[in-house]
Amino acid sequence: MVIRLTPCRVVGSPAARGAVRLTWVGLVLVVLLSGGPARAQDQENDPLEPLNRAFFEFNRVLDGLLLEPLARIYRGITPQFFRDAVDNFLDNLNTPVVLANDILQGEPYRAEKTLGRFMMNTIMGLGGLIDVGGMLGMPPRHSEDFGQTLAVYGVGEGPYLVLPILGPSNPRDAFGFLVDFAFDPLTFVAPQDIRLARFGTDALVFREQNIESFDEVKRSSIDLYAATRTLARQLRASEIRNGAPSPLDDIYDEDLYDLDDPEDSDAQ
Repeated sequence: MVIRLTPCRVVGSPAARGAVRLTWVGLVLVVLLSGGPARAQDQENDPLEPLNRAFFEFNRVLDGLLLEPLARIYRGITPQFFRDAVDNFLDNLNTPVVLANDILQGEPYRAEKTLGRFMMNTIMGLGGLIDVGGMLGMPPRHSEDFGQTLAVYGVGEGPYLVLPILGPSNPRDAFGFLVDFAFDPLTFVAPQDIRLARFGTDALVFREQNIESFDEVKRSSIDLYAATRTLARQLRASEIRNGAPSPLDDIYDEDLYDLDDPEDSDAQ
């Protein structure tokens, strides 16, 4: 996903086929690790770090040579309203994936809002170019994918992975990436050229929107790989919680309500 991040919208490209081969390894690991909750795992949990660092450097070079320059050019030659329209259109295209996972997670209210916004934006917003729902005061869009759905049902994330081109991930989310293909109607109806263009545009839009964030992380990080790993996990955890704050026991790595009462100890 998996930089936007984790559910990436890659369908049919050579990059996607390479990622698919990697995600079958992830599927096996998901099955092995699904019995344990994510917080029971090692905090770093990066047994493939040498390989991950190699893929991370490959992605950095690719970003520096291609994606970042294109993102800066895209920002420089297009007005904000155009970039907003492209982003709205891409978000609208991804609605079937979000809706399917809203339903699977047992979130009828969020599913209703997702479907309502999609219908409104598609019909009245020129196919999704205009976020009519947002203009009418609907809640901000949310992102859901099958990796998040697995997490809701208690599947642990497994070891940290860096996928070529696709970026930070883990076995659970890599498998979810595959399942989301089946939820996306364009997987079956759109020509390959359209799917490739969608993937490239999505990556370009995300990179343009995060130029300053990427620059700040680069400036402030002694070890960019480790910083990216931490930030990717924090972002993913926040997505799974739907933006809710971390529980106190997650912050301090212990359940505060299970601490012994000193008065009880004295009484014993």
